[in-house]
Amino acid sequence: MNPNKLRVNQLIEIELTEGDETEYLPSRIEEIKEQYLYIAMPMRKGTLLPLSTGQEIKVIMRHKSSTVGFVTKVVGRRREPIPYLIIDKPERIVPVHQKREYVRLNVALPVRFRIIEEGEEAEIEEGLTIDISAGGALFTTKVVVQPEQKMKIEIQLLPKNIISCHAHVVRVFKTDKQDIKVAIEYEDIREVERDKIFKFIFEKQREWIKKGLI
Repeated sequence: MNPNKLRVNQLIEIELTEGDETEYLPSRIEEIKEQYLYIAMPMRKGTLLPLSTGQEIKVIMRHKSSTVGFVTKVVGRRREPIPYLIIDKPERIVPVHQKREYVRLNVALPVRFRIIEEGEEAEIEEGLTIDISAGGALFTTKVVVQPEQKMKIEIQLLPKNIISCHAHVVRVFKTDKQDIKVAIEYEDIREVERDKIFKFIFEKQREWIKKGLI
């Protein structure tokens, strides 16, 4: 990918590695200068993560049907009008391959799902998310669900923004109430749907910052 094709408002992820753990934090290109990129300051668990001047970071993004990225350094930080980092503009952007751990957002969203067993589909059930990521979700329901079960699921990000895909149950937790917590991973989610979740998480974090909720 040619660096000149980078654009303002383009969603990106910042890859940070500490020891054996790697995380990917949502961000966005806010402004493009000749030598620098101004990007939204990333967040970790609801808290802004300023990063240190001189710190080396890896930036990941989607380009067409592939994942690309570049290594750069933080050269400055600003708080106004919004919190952002200043990083060196890359000379080249290359394809990257990695197993990703997606950022989770604690948010309650309506869920509709249908368990699939031996080719048969059960009735549509409902639930409410506890958190959501571009790789899976945790939701509550009053329906008995078993680990490894397959399902079709819809999650309503916004009134007119609903993602739909197949998923499988990873874990099931009983709560003190009558509800059951169900952890799922998406199976055949399209990248355009995954990008919708990623954008939703980023914009929701920024919205909460502006409202002073985090």
